[in-house]
Amino acid sequence: MPKANRDQEPASDASEVADRASTSRAAVKNLIETSEKAGGQKKLPAVYDGSFGRTLYDTSGSSDGSVTVVMPPDKILNVTSQALLRIESHPDGRRYVGTVSAGPFYDPDGISADSTAMVISAVNGAIGMPGHHGRLQLQLLGEERGGRIGPANRRPIPNSPVFLVDDAEMSSILGLEGDFAIGRVMGHETVDVPVPVHKKSVLYRHTGVLGTTGGGKSTTITNYAAGIAEEGAAVILLDTEGEYTTMHEVTADADMLALARAQGLPVKGVPNTHVLTLVGREPSNPDHPSHTEFTLEFSVLSPWTAIEILGMNDAQQGRFLAAYDIGRRLLGDINIFPVKKDVESERQALDWDEMESGYPHLTLALLIDVVSACIAHLKKGEVTFWASDLMRKRSDAQAKLKEIIDQTELEKVPSSWMKVSGLLWRMHRLKIFDRADAAHLDVPAMLKPGRVNIIDLSDLDSPVLRNLAIAQVLRQLQTEQERAYELASVKGQTPTPVNLIIEEAHEFLSTARIRQMPTLYEQVARIAKRGRKRWLGLTFVTQLPQNLPDEVLALINNWILHKIQDESVVGRLRRTIPAIDQSMWRSLASLQPGQAVVSLAHMRRPIMTQIHPSTAKLRLES
Repeated sequence: MPKANRDQEPASDASEVADRASTSRAAVKNLIETSEKAGGQKKLPAVYDGSFGRTLYDTSGSSDGSVTVVMPPDKILNVTSQALLRIESHPDGRRYVGTVSAGPFYDPDGISADSTAMVISAVNGAIGMPGHHGRLQLQLLGEERGGRIGPANRRPIPNSPVFLVDDAEMSSILGLEGDFAIGRVMGHETVDVPVPVHKKSVLYRHTGVLGTTGGGKSTTITNYAAGIAEEGAAVILLDTEGEYTTMHEVTADADMLALARAQGLPVKGVPNTHVLTLVGREPSNPDHPSHTEFTLEFSVLSPWTAIEILGMNDAQQGRFLAAYDIGRRLLGDINIFPVKKDVESERQALDWDEMESGYPHLTLALLIDVVSACIAHLKKGEVTFWASDLMRKRSDAQAKLKEIIDQTELEKVPSSWMKVSGLLWRMHRLKIFDRADAAHLDVPAMLKPGRVNIIDLSDLDSPVLRNLAIAQVLRQLQTEQERAYELASVKGQTPTPVNLIIEEAHEFLSTARIRQMPTLYEQVARIAKRGRKRWLGLTFVTQLPQNLPDEVLALINNWILHKIQDESVVGRLRRTIPAIDQSMWRSLASLQPGQAVVSLAHMRRPIMTQIHPSTAKLRLES
């Protein structure tokens, strides 16, 4: 190119720039003049005053109950996750309330965030980037009418103003009411997530606390048990590891103490705790100031539960039940139970339900003696050893037992009877039944207001032993609470609320265990159904929710979900708990220790919750 032409190029470029600038100024001037002729700047309707964002049009990917909201960049930091928002639909005047289910996100103006130009600019460290705005997804809770939230049968109109709801109003709208706080709404440090103890429709419809190891379940249960007891309820905690036997002390965990002080929480252990250990078993914390050994009562245990726990086959089952009936007849004939002309004991004998409980006064040792007498009869011999004090001390009882057996047509094969005898002796050698040197469970005392009873099952390695203990606690607890409910109803009052916490519930109520021992599960199901009316709630705690069968999950109406990473478990829970939205399900795998999704029956929606730190000491804390 000739030198002269090259020298002329800058002058030509400058002229073009000047022309474009002149055209732009003229265009702007023309727009201003046109606007002024039309009446000047148009003022927004008053309904937009104080709003931070607007609703957008729906797209082909929109879903029912979800609305997209956009906002200017300076408003993004004002909106937190789970924030409660209000939409003033304009111009139809409807008012909607919802929560942030996703976002807020940063979106570039006029260009896709993942466009080639944006990616290249970011990778190469460009400083000049396009303007941006905020975007979030809002999950509608409903339409607000007269201060109440009802179903949303329509959607907000696009370009309607969106407002932040303050924390004080948030609690009211979400139904966050209760007696003690289990934690705080994540992102809202002044909004508590309370648990109602004295509302029959919540805890007494039963609770599940689920999550992997290290997710914070133990901290949740410590706060949960302490909070329930402080509100005047009684707590029974089946502690399979002995972890809670030190909860009356203050923790030495510096992090927990620092967190509690930062949140203004009191530093203290859990008061009024009492540890109960099965007789002859090693306690996890022998230094607890209120530690008691207890013995099991065979007469509390349903004969069908005993059959299942001992794993009897059909032949053994028939002989066991025959011996049981002979024992019942013997007790009546020698005037131990029912006592002749005693109206109350005769009524109890008539009302006895063999599926729910054992027969009063029929001890394990006495049943062994009945089986021994049946074997002696079949072998045409005599009993050489009596296991029970009753038979050793009363010759009239020995004679009456022989008379009853002589009148009974027994199964003729002695070997099956001997097998039943062996199973009963194996149970007897555990030395946990009907011990005179240990106290029986004092259930009325256990159910006093404010008391936390820790049943220490840590030294019961055998599933048989553990299930025997749990079965008896369940039965006696149900019987006593039903009695308390009837007495309170006569006076027009309510009984002391009770919550039974079953740690490691998957071991006691797994699919395989229910198949082996359906009577035990039926006992739990009966308590679950009757408990709703009688102020008796169950709380199932497990780190292996995949092992809980659908029958157990169906009993639960309140959920505290800590970190769960197994997608198959999350998918199963999603079908069971439809109220939790997709964004919360997605977050379960990444929850940090102490974070949980809390969904209680009285809430209008589940809440992402930061569980309060506990200052009580756990025995297994590192």
